[in-house]
Amino acid sequence: MPKEIDTPRDRRPRLATAAAAVVGLLLVWQAALASSATYDETTYLNAGSRWWREGDRVGVTRMGSPNLFWKIQLAPAFATLDLLGKGDLIADQPRRQAELLPLARIGASWIWLAGFGLVAWWARRLNGPWAIAFAVWLYALSPNLIAHGALVTMEMPVTVATVALFLAFHAFLTTGRRRWFWTSATLAGLAFACKFTVVLYPPILGLVWWLDGMSRDEDLAARLRRTGRVAIGMAGYVAVLLASDFALTGFAVLPLSPATGEHPSVARFGALSPLVARLYETPIPQDWVGFAGQVRHQASGGPGYLLGERKLGGWRSYYLIAAAVKVPLVFWLLVACRLRLDGVKGCLANAPDRMLLQAMLLFLAVASAGSSRNYGVRYLLPMAPLAIVWVSRLARAEGVEGAGLPRLGRTRRAILVVGLLGQAVAVASVHPDELTYFNAIAGGRVGGRRILADSNLDWGQGLRSLARLQRERPEFRDLTLYYFGDVDPAFYGVVGDLHVINADEDRPPLPRVEDATTRYVAVSASLQHGPWGPDDFFRSLDGAEAAAWTEDTTIVVYRAAEARRAAPPG
Repeated sequence: MPKEIDTPRDRRPRLATAAAAVVGLLLVWQAALASSATYDETTYLNAGSRWWREGDRVGVTRMGSPNLFWKIQLAPAFATLDLLGKGDLIADQPRRQAELLPLARIGASWIWLAGFGLVAWWARRLNGPWAIAFAVWLYALSPNLIAHGALVTMEMPVTVATVALFLAFHAFLTTGRRRWFWTSATLAGLAFACKFTVVLYPPILGLVWWLDGMSRDEDLAARLRRTGRVAIGMAGYVAVLLASDFALTGFAVLPLSPATGEHPSVARFGALSPLVARLYETPIPQDWVGFAGQVRHQASGGPGYLLGERKLGGWRSYYLIAAAVKVPLVFWLLVACRLRLDGVKGCLANAPDRMLLQAMLLFLAVASAGSSRNYGVRYLLPMAPLAIVWVSRLARAEGVEGAGLPRLGRTRRAILVVGLLGQAVAVASVHPDELTYFNAIAGGRVGGRRILADSNLDWGQGLRSLARLQRERPEFRDLTLYYFGDVDPAFYGVVGDLHVINADEDRPPLPRVEDATTRYVAVSASLQHGPWGPDDFFRSLDGAEAAAWTEDTTIVVYRAAEARRAAPPG
């Protein structure tokens, strides 16, 4: 690791860091208590219940997802409940989801705290004691990190594992010690066991490594030899990644096909059909089966929503737009200041943390060019801590003043203060519903639904908010609800004529909005504006005035009579 900056000891950075940990954790816990389960959390809680109570090992593998992340998130809460004699809460899912969910979320919040610690360490090693305080406050006041730190989904585990493996790889580049290279590869196996997007990391890290060794005086032969060394090294990296993943998943194996006997899909292989059929039934590492399923999903694409358009297959501009409207504007100011500090060329080629910017840009480019399933800014979340460490260089100073304070100019100090205050304002504008955050460019949460009405806003988490609205205003109990999710809203205390629409293609027929017999109609944003509602099904609501919004703005209530008047003729 790089040598620490030699500065006199000062307690204030440590106190600021500890305060950030406390404040951030409290924000995460409040967010965890405020909402109902997201669409994915219902799946993971049900799978976790089967695993804990019945020993089910398949989990969500055949859905194209790994299992390890939700096991490490749920195990603390499940073990505690069993110890307290409350194990029936685990088994009775999803009926008692509303009781189990906050306990599971709080039990998983140690992962957010682990990410906090890694960001603190990396910022300290690169930029000194006050950079750690600046970085951890940015982390603690990040709406997106708070939002996903409060959920039992794959986003926070893969984000923290990403920080760890990139930190180890950075240590390899700066020290040349191979142990850091193999440590990074082992941690990459952990990250892969949390989310298969990690398959992008080896080529990104390989290119970063190759760029790190570039020299103007290098001739073609030397460059080719270095390229060969990098290629061989990264092949070993991938091998260790796969071995680590296999070990971390308990050496679990599973055949590609759940069935035996005839496999109609292999007929196209002709004479090789018997061999392919045998391969289908041969057990292989379980996560490879899940990865194969995810590859199929990516090949077929998925419904998406961007700027009022629905599309199957996604947009190359999706993640750029998502980052532009889902990240607080003040953070982009910090990015601009960091580029101004060292220059674009200096940040990419000369700065000691150049690996961070290179990796982030490469990841964004690959994700934008290759993803056919645009489901949210959460796919960029693993890069968020790296961005925080990168901008923390703004708090680095050469030399010290009295009492150990870093020597920073007034302009730089003003930028740091504005940055932290801006992050605080962003959180305050939506807390405890950080998942729905949109910045001012998007017009906040109300305007944001016209840009990204998917899991960036409504991931099915609005049932607690709707139940509170019905308690506060009993007239809304006379309600027809069209809800995007995968759980019965009644489990959270919502009453009315309840219709649940999930992401499955085969859906039962729904009663028309105009035919509702209740006084009010409510609809999830992902259905009315986003990609999951039937085409033109909610057109009659486009001209209707909202009677009320849930606190998190994910569900809007309309007067049914007004919806009927606004319905187009015929």
